Amino acid sequence: MRTLQLLSLSVKGLLLGIVWWSLTDGSVVSWSMGIPVILIALGWMFQQQRPSPLPSLWLLGYPLTGLAGFLPYFLRESLRGGIDVARLALSPVMRIDPRFSTYSLHLPEGPARRTFINTVSLLPGTLSADLSDGQLIVHRLRPGPANDTDLQECERRVARLFGMTACMTQAKDGPVP
Repeated sequence: MRTLQLLSLSVKGLLLGIVWWSLTDGSVVSWSMGIPVILIALGWMFQQQRPSPLPSLWLLGYPLTGLAGFLPYFLRESLRGGIDVARLALSPVMRIDPRFSTYSLHLPEGPARRTFINTVSLLPGTLSADLSDGQLIVHRLRPGPANDTDLQECERRVARLFGMTACMTQAKDGPVP
């Protein structure tokens, strides 16, 4: 095992240990369950890492270089999504026009695609509803931007997170069946 991989696993283990400790209010007894859970999580994260021609540290399954660029986008869109849905839910006039759109995925199967699918659900008024044959079915509370530019931007950012590129095409939009 390379030194960078060992350092990366050590940092992840430490962070997971801190999370476990905080979730259990520092209970010493809980470590009999916490240590196996952390080891399983570390094994899964190690297995998910793809070899890269450039050495980089990984944190919780993501390369640190990509994570620094993705994190501000993720936090901003999560906040916007939460505010948008709360505003719609609390408004006396429901200004929604629910519909599904089909989006062709460009990311390869694996961690990058899973990250994109999960991130889509945090965009304002969207939810990843289904996945079939490389097509993501997205439920929207209102019609999305022309050509699903929000999904394309999200996919581009996830691709950059993993050190990839993704070329985008148009999506099909329609009312809820």
